[in-house]
Amino acid sequence: MKTPYDAALRVRQRELEGMSNAIRTEAGTLAELERAQGHVRAMLADEADLAAGDIALSSPAWLARVRGQQRDIDGRRAASQARIDKLRDMATDAYGTLRGIETAAEGFRAERSRAETAAEQGLVDDLGAVAFLRARREAGR
Repeated sequence: MKTPYDAALRVRQRELEGMSNAIRTEAGTLAELERAQGHVRAMLADEADLAAGDIALSSPAWLARVRGQQRDIDGRRAASQARIDKLRDMATDAYGTLRGIETAAEGFRAERSRAETAAEQGLVDDLGAVAFLRARREAGR
């Protein structure tokens, strides 16, 4: 049964689907950044092992560059996590609104159904009363 809330429901559902897709995309980005961070940490550990064996192999410029990459990745991870948190908050709000609209639509349907049932019952009662009065009138003749 159609309700006046159907359009709002569809809009909110599409909005929620869009947020869900954005969260999935951002979570993929975050996972990629975490893999990159793991790679940088492994490179630093490997370099530390090599440098421990031969001081001549130590490269302060390379270490500075890799640590700069690590700081960049950390910053991008923090920004990505903040975006995910914001999207999740927005999705929670949108879901709450969606549930409110769904509840209103269900209430509308229930009220419409009650009204239709009452109208049908009223019609049946009226038809029964008419039949009773006819039978009474014919019995009185």
